[in-house]
Amino acid sequence: MKRLGIIAAPGWFDPTANEFLLRHSGQIDVTQTILGPPGFDWSFASIRTSEPHLLDAARLLVEAGCECIAQVGPAFAYQAGGGTIAGALALGQRLSEAAGVPVLLNGCAVLDSLKAIGVHTFTAVFPYYNAEWKHEFCQFMERAGYALEGCKTFVDLGIIPTQAEVDLRRYRFTEVEVLSAIEANLRSSYYSQAVVVSGSGVRTLSWLRRAQADIQQPIISADGALYSAVCQALNLPERMNCAVENGFD
Repeated sequence: MKRLGIIAAPGWFDPTANEFLLRHSGQIDVTQTILGPPGFDWSFASIRTSEPHLLDAARLLVEAGCECIAQVGPAFAYQAGGGTIAGALALGQRLSEAAGVPVLLNGCAVLDSLKAIGVHTFTAVFPYYNAEWKHEFCQFMERAGYALEGCKTFVDLGIIPTQAEVDLRRYRFTEVEVLSAIEANLRSSYYSQAVVVSGSGVRTLSWLRRAQADIQQPIISADGALYSAVCQALNLPERMNCAVENGFD
């Protein structure tokens, strides 16, 4: 039985562990810890200085017997890694070496997925981000050499009227809302080679493959990239498009 540890994002009832258990019953044991410190304020200053807390969380999970660790929330790799791809990858390497097991950073999983499909222009979709988070994501990816199209949020598109209403949702968004955001962003994209859905608060595993077939472009989502990275690390088959009554494909 494989043993996976999850570093859950602060202040959130993270569904990642349950999603793995649902898809890999009998193949995997999962436990999680929540990234500290208590009262985490989600400022970029706090995220940029989170490496010691990431290491503490990883070590706690190793002490519990985990052989692989998945960290949820792509911004931690982007920001705590110094704002560059090389820095993000180096952060993951430092954490893995210090913990003694692979520590898979969510942001690195997204970057690895982009590299694997070889695209240079993509439609960026970050449904629940506010203006500051949108700017930070775009700046990071543009510095990394990517050209971004789309770049509109729920509020930009009028899918949810105000940022205050988005925040009150506590990361509970429907498939219809997210797919509407993807489709609307694609309508203003002319050279897009893929779609990147940023933010682990958007859960895509149940519809990701179906949506890719519909739009005829690869979709790299935060949760999908991390899921694939864990499956590869633990030699597990990928089971997307989950519907309990219909099984997996």
